[in-house]
Order: sequence, then structure tokens, then C-alpha cells
Amino acid sequence: MQFDLNREFGDRLVPLQGGSSGIRAGLHVETREPREASADAPILDFIASDETVDRYNEVIRLDGWQLDNFRRNPVIMDSHDYSSIGKILGNSPLIDVREGKLINRVRFAVENPLGNLAYKMAKGGFIKSESVGFIPLAWQTGKNADEPDRTYTKQELIEISLVAVPANPGATIGAALKSGALLKSDVRELSQFLKSFCDDSADRIAYASAPGSAVNGARLLQYARAAAKAVRRA
Repeated sequence: MQFDLNREFGDRLVPLQGGSSGIRAGLHVETREPREASADAPILDFIASDETVDRYNEVIRLDGWQLDNFRRNPVIMDSHDYSSIGKILGNSPLIDVREGKLINRVRFAVENPLGNLAYKMAKGGFIKSESVGFIPLAWQTGKNADEPDRTYTKQELIEISLVAVPANPGATIGAALKSGALLKSDVRELSQFLKSFCDDSADRIAYASAPGSAVNGARLLQYARAAAKAVRRA
């Protein structure tokens, strides 16, 4: 059956990698270091095992994932930002549904300061979710008050992202420094890396009022300064 996604989802539709349109959702995950992990192979398994009702009162059935499209280009990005190769956190050499669990193995690009941050934050327990972009293919609509409004039973995975730099970067990075998950050198390198994406001499108010990439620049500059402040306080 063909669905009119625009009619069904309206403003929730977003452009996904490759030009298709779909929606995004967060998955709660556990992280586990597989036996194959080593200093030369910084890999972690992200395991989504619960079908939690999300803020849209919807559920994604884990056994409904169609993975072939994602496997063709299994890149893991920061916050679904495909504007630069600097936002690549790693790739996924393995993704599968096993015993009702979506298992996504990520090999982190630790040569990239952002990838190194994501790896250490996830390994230290500071990243507990991943964001997926997908095309809904089939779903059921809830009929009773105690049922989710929509339950996705078949969906095509297009992209996976982690949020390497959290919404409250100063507090979270500070906690990671205190726990030993991050080193000061990691955060200093990250701060300089983030500044390379924006003009540090520009006025923050001008950034915030400008459209497009300038807004992104303001966000990165804020993160860079928060990271530097976290190092000074640690």
C-alpha cells in the first residue's frame, strides 16, 4: 500500500541523507564494548532493546527495520549534520536485528576530535541514545486511549546519528572530565577543532540573528567555549 507521507506526517517530514524524505526519532540504547575492541579498534555496540513510547506517542517495532539502504553507506554522523566530513563520528561495520534487538556496532573515527569525544563519552556512559532517520513503510493506528497513536511495523533505516556534543556541553563534559572518561587534552583539541568551523572573532549576537550556516557557527562556537571553560574548571 502506498502512503502519502506529506499528508500523514506534515511538518515532521525532514530531508534525509540521499535526498529522500522521512522522519527522525530517538532510540534508548545500552552500550557494550565487544571482545574485538582494542586501542587500534575503538568500537562499541549500541543495543536498542525496548520499544518505548516516544514524545509523539508512537512506538517503533524493532523487528520492523529494513537495513539494506543504510548498509550501503553506514556512516555515523554528529546530529544528522552532513555538511562536512568533519562531522563524521565513525561508521557501522555491523548492524542487525537479533532476538528483537537492534544492534549497531560503531567503529569510531578517533582521528577526528569529534569522533574521539563521541567514543569516550559513549564508553563512559554519557551517551544513552542514538537518533535514527527513517522512511515509514507500514504502521498501525491506535484505536483505544491506552494504545500509542501510531505503531511503526515496517520502516526503512536511512541514517543514524549520535549527539557528540550534548545540549548542556559545559556540565556534561565537566562530568566526563571528573569521571576520567575524558582527558583535558581531549577537550582542548575538541575546542580548537570546533572553532575551525566558525569565525571566533565574530559577534555572538550577529551569529544568532543570521540565517543558515551562521546559526550553525554560533552553536559550534558556543560548544567550543563551553569545552574550554570545562577544562579550566576541572
